[in-house]
Amino acid sequence: MTGEIVLIVEDEGLITLHLTEILENVGYRVVDPAYSGEMALKAFQKSPLPDLILMDIGLAGSIDGIETARKIRQHWSIPLIFVTAYTSEKMLARMRDVAPDGVLIKPFVDSELLDLVRKALSHPAT
Repeated sequence: MTGEIVLIVEDEGLITLHLTEILENVGYRVVDPAYSGEMALKAFQKSPLPDLILMDIGLAGSIDGIETARKIRQHWSIPLIFVTAYTSEKMLARMRDVAPDGVLIKPFVDSELLDLVRKALSHPAT
């Protein structure tokens, strides 16, 4: 078992449940998910902080996942993986500006998720 804490920021409940199941089945601890950028930012007022963030790009609320990730990275060095169905060059460029530890394209295969998570956790953000 790994025990690392993962925060999922995703506004689609079924995807959140699927991600949670995959991660918990191999020993990660998934904290209460955030459904908007605003909720994600509030999660950082609680302890413990996550060891990894899975961040959807298109979120409910007034800020998208990329802007939320940018705000988080201004204060914390936590590995971050974007989870998205958006692959336009404009979106990919915006994601690169945040320097994620990985990008998982929906729909995804479970092993792709786990490989990215392991890689991100083995090379924490600086």
